[in-house]
Amino acid sequence: MAGTLLQFPLGNINPVDFGSPVNIIIGALFVAGLLCCHFLLKGNYIVGWLSSVRSTLPALLVMLLFIVILGLTPQFTIYEPQEHLPGNIFSRMGWYRMTTSWTFVFLCFYMLTILGFTLLKKARKLQSWRRLGFYLNHLGLFIALLGGLLGSGDLQRFTMTVAEGNTEWRAQDASGNIRELPVAIELDTFKIEEYPPKLVVIDNRTGKILPENRPESYMFEAIGKTTQLNGNTIELLEYIPQAAIVRDSVFTNVVPMPMDGAATALKVRVTNPSLKEPVEGWVSNGSYMFPYQVLYIDEATSVAMPVQEVKKYTSQVTVFTKAGHTEKAGIEVNKPLSMEDWIIYQYSYDESMGKYSKTSVFELVRDPWLKVVYTGIFMLLAGALFLFIAGPRK
Repeated sequence: MAGTLLQFPLGNINPVDFGSPVNIIIGALFVAGLLCCHFLLKGNYIVGWLSSVRSTLPALLVMLLFIVILGLTPQFTIYEPQEHLPGNIFSRMGWYRMTTSWTFVFLCFYMLTILGFTLLKKARKLQSWRRLGFYLNHLGLFIALLGGLLGSGDLQRFTMTVAEGNTEWRAQDASGNIRELPVAIELDTFKIEEYPPKLVVIDNRTGKILPENRPESYMFEAIGKTTQLNGNTIELLEYIPQAAIVRDSVFTNVVPMPMDGAATALKVRVTNPSLKEPVEGWVSNGSYMFPYQVLYIDEATSVAMPVQEVKKYTSQVTVFTKAGHTEKAGIEVNKPLSMEDWIIYQYSYDESMGKYSKTSVFELVRDPWLKVVYTGIFMLLAGALFLFIAGPRK
């Protein structure tokens, strides 16, 4: 209720406002408050109720409800302009930025209060060694949840754009501000690997792949292959992975051109029962230098080549830190580089240049509380393992 009352006039919490040392002070006061209430108010009804099942079950149900809402509603970052959010009552309640709403944060602290009082209550008297699993699980959850809440204020996230052969130490935050970082990245090489080209039949009027209810496509395998697309028999006659496409109002000429900017081209022959004679010609998805090329089957349909899907892109980098550390590494999607307090992810590239991009975009994340969260998670895992090994009481 208190969170809801704060949510309407104040809006969502900006985690930056609760960065260090504010978060450390809040955490210290919260833990000190739990200890004081436990030792000074031992017989208090509210303190006893907060360490009982009667408070735990409703809290878990409410948390489950919030998690369901979180999963069903689109989520926006705190930096997204308010006008981009749906203009309804749920937006004012913070549902579209659930993790930074006052209600959700207060609920998390309420869960922490229950966990804290439960732990302190069980620690009053000596317990059997079998209770070690209980302490590991509850204390681990307490540490992980508290670390996650307090650490959000110190989380730093930047994007850095680096051209091949250059070194960059300036990055952009979520608000578009340029910051100089204590870590620099030199991009040695950037390489993109693509899947083989595909062929599709499209509607000339709408550009949609046919048939619309179940679009069909064919991935290139080898010259001489034949495939069926939307009732058309398509034979692959010639393949040039790096081609120059020169055309005028009448003719199109495709020649090999092994250099940056070259396009992928396929020569195909199309037949179907409605055609008096086969249609033959080149198809290409183009590049930043050459336009795409389609082969018209008739007035309604054409053979086209969609933009090739990216299989993998890799940045070979040299990373320098202000502390004097240097490391060479290859960074890929889902294969980040960890260095000191920073985690460097492969984020994007210059999509307008496609596979010829000489620019790589990295995301740099610094979360000094991550070790605290991991400590809690490892304690949870250790507690679960202990309970599995110890087994139930006999």
